[in-house]
Amino acid sequence: MTIAVKAIYEHGVFRPVEPVQLKEATEVEVLLPTSVAETSDDPTGWVAMREFIALARDAGPTNASVDHDTILYRR
Repeated sequence: MTIAVKAIYEHGVFRPVEPVQLKEATEVEVLLPTSVAETSDDPTGWVAMREFIALARDAGPTNASVDHDTILYRR
C-alpha cells in the first residue's frame, strides 16, 4: 500500500503536516521528487530554471513568434 504524506523537513527530521495512522517505530521509505532534491542546494534557482527550460524545449513549434497566426488558426 502507498500513501502520500506531506511533511516538513527541519532539524534533520521529516515531520508530517497532518496526523498519520501508523504504529510507533514503523519503518517507512521516503521518496523525494528529483526537483525537490536538486533545488534544495540551488539558492539562485538555476537548477530549477534549467529543468523548466528543458520542458519547454520540446513543447512545440519554435517559430511561434513568426508564424503566430498560422499556428493558432491552422485547421
